[in-house]
Formats: sequence, structure tokens, C-alpha cells
Amino acid sequence: MELIVAIGLSVVLGIGPMVVFAMLLTWFDRYEKEPPLLVIGVFLWGLIVAAGSALIVNTIAGMTLIFAVGDQNLAMAGTATFIAPFVEETVKGLAVLAVFIYFYQHFDSILDGIIYGGLVGFGFAAAENINYIFSGYNSPDMSGLGGLFAVAAVRILLIPFLHAFLTAFTGIGFAVARLNRGWLRYIAPPLGYFIAIFLHGFHNLLSSLGSLLCLLGSVLDWVGFIAMIIFMLVLVWREGKIMRDYLREELTFGTLTPAQWQTASSLTSQFTKRWGALFGGNWQATGKFYDLCGELAFKKYQMARVGPERGLPATIARLRSQIAALSPKVNA
Repeated sequence: MELIVAIGLSVVLGIGPMVVFAMLLTWFDRYEKEPPLLVIGVFLWGLIVAAGSALIVNTIAGMTLIFAVGDQNLAMAGTATFIAPFVEETVKGLAVLAVFIYFYQHFDSILDGIIYGGLVGFGFAAAENINYIFSGYNSPDMSGLGGLFAVAAVRILLIPFLHAFLTAFTGIGFAVARLNRGWLRYIAPPLGYFIAIFLHGFHNLLSSLGSLLCLLGSVLDWVGFIAMIIFMLVLVWREGKIMRDYLREELTFGTLTPAQWQTASSLTSQFTKRWGALFGGNWQATGKFYDLCGELAFKKYQMARVGPERGLPATIARLRSQIAALSPKVNA
């Protein structure tokens, strides 16, 4: 019976917190929200595809190293430091690459790159957590439910954002490519990808060199996490500026009223109007209206940076028409 409880706790404690963190991550995406199905799909890629394939490849590579060097501890350290970072950042990064290629119309900003990279990272961490947490139950050093909860505390409290933080750099690389022309478009994705691999390997190296360096690694992890959060807050502020700058033209076209422009450009005003419309019976139209305003602003921002590629002018015209049709139904 205790074994069944341990398995259940491993699954709940492994996946549950990562789902919560993934939802908190999407909260930063305030002005131009990503499609829910795409968000869920990227998370599930990390949970199932990336984690499953990484487990297989890492296991094979580790066994090969053991036979090659004849020392299990050395082979495990080598796998963790040099092989696992490359394998894991590759299989996680493939999800970001897929969004970049097949769902490019939803890849609009640097913040989008961080969100897609972070989501696949949280999915991967959820699967990895299940394995590590259950290993705490079976560990000879701290067996039983006490060991399970001890490992869960480490995974949830000390390194909850690790995989999301790392793959965010891959996402940033693709986002920079999405928003630029010339040499930067080609160098940014591999640069972000290799930064993710390097930081991953550095973290694993410190974790394998004893308690003191492992603690130092945790401190450095948290410094990085906090820096990324600050960077995301700056990006949210910058996205508000993009909304104001690129929707201002719509006042002259009559697409938006001045009050609607003010509301669309302010998080607090949008929040107030959206929830006010919920009680006023106009929630769906109001939400759709401001979502379309976000899409329009960022499509215009993209066209200003990369030109009229991939049907951007037609998309902008369509969004403008949809907003104009909804405008009379929305009180701003």
C-alpha cells in the first residue's frame, strides 16, 4: 500500500507544482496571449516527448561511457556534464523550433520565446521530478516517504525553474531571429541554444563536485532565475509601449476610439474592462476585442522590423477589419 502511495505522491508532487509554475509563466503574456492548445501542446512535448527521448538517449550514452572508461562514477559525471545538457536542450529546443516554423504567426516577441521555452522546460521538469522524487523513496540513504518528501522539497523549492530558465535562452534566440533580418536572424538561434547547453552543463558540473559547490550552484541558479523574472517584467513594460505606439495610428483610421486605445495600452485598464464586461454580459466580445488589438499591434511591430513577409499586410488588414466590427459592441 505504501508503494502505491509513494507512486501517487511522486506523480502529484512532480507534475502539480510545474503546472502551477507554467500557468504563472503564461500570466506574463498579458497583451498578446498565446493559443491555449499551443501552450498545452508545448508543455506536453516537454513532459512526454522530450523527457522520454532524453531518458533513452542519456541511458544509452551513460552505459556506453561506463564500458569505455570502466568507472561508473566518472561515467555518470561525464554524462551529466557533457552529454545530458546537449541531449536535453536539443529535445526541448525542438518544441520551440516547431513553433517557430509551423506556428510562426504566434511567435511575435522576445517574451513569446521565453514563454515557449519555459513551458517546454516546465513539462520536462515535471517528468524528471517524478523520477527523482520516487528515487528518494527507494534511496538506501533516505528510504521511505521521508526520503521522498526530502527530494520533493529540493526539486520544488531549490531548482523548480531550472529547465524552464535554460530553454528560455533557446526561445530568446528564435525570437530574435523572428524579429530581425540579416546575419542576426541566422546566428541568434544557435547562440541561444549553445548558451542553454553551456549553463546546463555548468549547473550539472557544480552539482557533481560536492555539497559546497552544489550549494553554490543553487545560489547561482536563483540569481539567474531572479534576473530572468526582472527581464520578463521589463519585456512586459516594453510590450505596453509597443501597444501604445503601434495602435496610435488606428485612431486616425477610426479603428479605435481614444478611450479604447488607452484601455488596450494599459494592463490595469484592460483588466478592469474585461472583468467589468463579465458582469455586464459583454465579456466574450470585450475579451476578443482586446486580444485582437494585441495581435494587431504586434503584427504591425513585426512588419516594421522585417518588412511585409509571410502575408503580414493581409493579416493586418484582416485584424483591423475584425476590430472595427467589434468596436461598437465594446464600451471603453
